Amino acid sequence: MTTSTSVTVSHSGKQHAYRHALSLQQLGLLRRFVTSTYYKRDRWPDQIAQWFPRLDRGLQKRWLDGVDSSLVTRHLSLEVPELFYRNVLKNPQRAELAMFERDAAFDRWVASRFAFESDIFWGFQGSCLESLKAARSAGKMAVCEFATAHVTAAIRILSEEAEKHPEWAATISNLHFPDWYRERLEQEPHQADVCVAASGFTQRSLEEVGIPPERIQLLPLAADVDQFQFAERRTDGPLKVLFVGGIGQRKGIKYLLEAVQQLNSAHVELSLLGPAPADARPLEAYSKWYRYLGRTDQAGVVRKMQQADVLVLPSVFEGFGLVIIEAMATGLPVITSTHSCGPEVIREAVDGFVLAPDDVTGLAQKIAWCAEHRTQLTEMGRSAHEQAKKFSWDAHRERLKQLLIEIAR
Repeated sequence: MTTSTSVTVSHSGKQHAYRHALSLQQLGLLRRFVTSTYYKRDRWPDQIAQWFPRLDRGLQKRWLDGVDSSLVTRHLSLEVPELFYRNVLKNPQRAELAMFERDAAFDRWVASRFAFESDIFWGFQGSCLESLKAARSAGKMAVCEFATAHVTAAIRILSEEAEKHPEWAATISNLHFPDWYRERLEQEPHQADVCVAASGFTQRSLEEVGIPPERIQLLPLAADVDQFQFAERRTDGPLKVLFVGGIGQRKGIKYLLEAVQQLNSAHVELSLLGPAPADARPLEAYSKWYRYLGRTDQAGVVRKMQQADVLVLPSVFEGFGLVIIEAMATGLPVITSTHSCGPEVIREAVDGFVLAPDDVTGLAQKIAWCAEHRTQLTEMGRSAHEQAKKFSWDAHRERLKQLLIEIAR
């Protein structure tokens, strides 16, 4: 890689693509960031929104301080159908289909105009199939980033989970796709020169569908660790166990509830923070064993993390799991599953524990250990806080730089 290397980044939504574009800009490599919606806060006519503070605050969800808006190309109309179905008609199923259609339309637009303009085209899972083909046809390097595991693994793992626990099947997301969209997801890694995986779990899912290991690069995601301030914990009182995320079986919630039920201890208090499933009936059998905190904003999440003693995320299918790093930054040890970034982030018995997602007995034993070793647990939290610093966006930028040097050889 040389200073003259240029990169075009393309993503039809948001996720961490804004951060990725900013990192490339800071490295002097970003030629263009193509997206569907972006708030150009410093440019006309978007500047008008600053006259209305509430509107400005809302739009800042599609803005990142530091990104040069002159490098951003957007296609605002592509998101209109999804917003209409989701916010006006209140039809989440049709909104999801509109999102898939947006991804495909965005991809066609990028493929026809921008995919071949830079030395490296960097697309994101779900919205770059045609763009990858266009980049390679033009002799450019085509990169596809996978924040979650490949769709084949998703369908296999989550289908098995739905069969094992049919009462929880309705709470499982990332399972059902239209055939045409699933085929897009299946084909994308095969059209890329380089597949970038956010975790070892994602990397293995790509190898399972025939992507050679030499074409896969591991690039863990990062978090705004400075916004998740460290807090000292007390070593007395009940052990406060916290779950953060969508409350459904994709996150392994049944296994966590069963573990707490198995312990049947007054010294363990479980709190669930996040959106409840539309069908909450499976939770009723465990109502004695948890407290539901509802949903909250980021500041609220930070407060709840600072008040807890350990975070548990026994995900069945989790491409990465940013909440793991965020919790660690506040000084929370984390118990999570092998189907997440846990093996790459957590040092076993130093920052937390990693185990199979359905290991209910093992999970119960780890929670019991935490309840019985509160002083050691606080030390583990301090170690987790230090470990989380290695997954800041500054650290991610340096990893990205080294990855680009590697693939540009």
